[in-house]
Amino acid sequence: MSVIDTPAALQQQLMSDRAPDRVHALHALERRMASVPPALADELEAFVARGIPFYAPDDRAYQAWVARAVALWQRAQAAPAAVPRMKARSKAAALA
Repeated sequence: MSVIDTPAALQQQLMSDRAPDRVHALHALERRMASVPPALADELEAFVARGIPFYAPDDRAYQAWVARAVALWQRAQAAPAAVPRMKARSKAAALA
């Protein structure tokens, strides 16, 4: 497994014939959720939640899935950094 820091590296890992490489790549995409705006994070979460489809590198559906993953990666790279969400304090804690 190699470091995934570019869209090309993500694509290479997702097309790998080694299952651990594909899982590692999907996890790298999942880690992007913490640093993107909420709408994109929701989209990433929905994509990642579906998991990796049946590995068939010559199948157009699998290739489309990889292309979608790469497109989401590129959008995450281009997105402005997410502003951390503040957690609301309880009323009792606010009055203390």
